[in-house]
Amino acid sequence: MTDINPISEQHQVVVCDPIDFTFTTPELILNIIRPLIDANSLPALLSLSTISSTFLQIIRTSETFWKELCHQRWKEKWDFHRRWEEALKHYDVFNECQEARDSRVTFWRQRYFEQEQDATRQSISPRELNLLTFDFRFWIGQPTVVDERIVVKSGLLQSASKDIRFLNNEEEHQVVEEGNEDWFSYRGALTGHPCREPGIEWFMNESSIIQWGFRPNLWPKGEIRRTELWGWEIRNPNVVMRAIDPLPSSDDDNATEEGNDLNNNSDNRLWKDLIDSLENVPMRNAPEVNGYPVTAELPRSFLEHPFVQ
Repeated sequence: MTDINPISEQHQVVVCDPIDFTFTTPELILNIIRPLIDANSLPALLSLSTISSTFLQIIRTSETFWKELCHQRWKEKWDFHRRWEEALKHYDVFNECQEARDSRVTFWRQRYFEQEQDATRQSISPRELNLLTFDFRFWIGQPTVVDERIVVKSGLLQSASKDIRFLNNEEEHQVVEEGNEDWFSYRGALTGHPCREPGIEWFMNESSIIQWGFRPNLWPKGEIRRTELWGWEIRNPNVVMRAIDPLPSSDDDNATEEGNDLNNNSDNRLWKDLIDSLENVPMRNAPEVNGYPVTAELPRSFLEHPFVQ
């Protein structure tokens, strides 16, 4: 009796990953999944890397994949054009460096996570603040009569100024000398305020607490914080300012048209979250009119937010 091998060498079964067997190249898989890439798709795409070694290779090394993911993630965020143009320039420099190319670093993957981390930053440098232009709006607007009731309309519905700048008093940022007993570390001149009077100053500490007005009678302190769209916001109990999204720097016709469209829609994008959450609430210490309390339209975040004292 002889031993018989049920599977000859010519007919051995090769065990393989069915996805890798079907989609043989990263380029093919990338073309298939590209329509699925959007601003919130990363967790789902990462989970797919556990079922395919080819997919895992894309996640680890594909510049095309991460560049597309960056574009989709950033395009609805504040300051998209500057962020994208800067990344493209840095990528060109990266490719010119042989040491960088040999480092096996995926530029766009690294850039993606750097921007995600930066979006959590709540403090701002004086120089960064100086470069921004803000849209200034009051929380409280003008009163109106609705069904015999006094309703104070939201001031968020109309800009009081779109030219607020936090400038320097000198060529360099004026830093308060060490040992100064004041609470602030930086100061400068504020321009574009709705009151149109010169001489308004701003003061900020290392924690991005900021105050402005005419010394010694300054308006209430405010805080600088990030919005969900990665923009910058300054709010105190009276007003709220948001940094206006810069337009693209390119001069070509397509970029100009895109910039004009963005400028036309900037108000909707910049203030949408606050305006969409307006609620009609009774005003504190306000007398009743015609037997009804005076109410004001305020966003939910105003009602829930503890302001700086």
